[in-house]
Amino acid sequence: MPSIHKPPISLSLPELAAVDTWLYMREGRDAPGFDEIVKSYEKFIPESDRPKPPTEGDAKPGASALMADGTEPVDQIFAKGQCVACHTIPGIAGATGTIGPKLVEGTNAPLRIKDKDYKGKAKSVPDYIMESIVEPSAYVVKGFPDNTMPKVFGQKLSAGALKKLVDYLSQVQEGKEPPKAS
Repeated sequence: MPSIHKPPISLSLPELAAVDTWLYMREGRDAPGFDEIVKSYEKFIPESDRPKPPTEGDAKPGASALMADGTEPVDQIFAKGQCVACHTIPGIAGATGTIGPKLVEGTNAPLRIKDKDYKGKAKSVPDYIMESIVEPSAYVVKGFPDNTMPKVFGQKLSAGALKKLVDYLSQVQEGKEPPKAS
């Protein structure tokens, strides 16, 4: 097996953790925490062997650029990913969209995982949110059509950006003060 943290693949530690989490989910097993996986990689991959973040000039012609790389505050990630255009997201300025459901996932995710129509594999709120972003057809909220949400966010948002979205949305509950966004 190639060293996927080295060229030509060059996955970052958060990207490696995202792959590991997906593999656990695919097998129907509970994944260790994201931070725990990253710390494990930090123990075994020396700093000098870790891929360096790309710079502006590194993009190859025709390469698909990330919408967000995870260094931004979560409210900027929601804006760059254009989530605010389709969803109402408590605590995020300008997020008043109605094309998609209101994102109060701390309240909704546990109910959706138990729904008889749920086709996904998530067993926890963070896993459900991640699955909803990268595989939106795993559960389609009643009253909203399937195939409305683009299926590109797994490629257009870095693992770090996805983690920030998941962490934020996991804390949003109906009727409670939303977490700080910046």
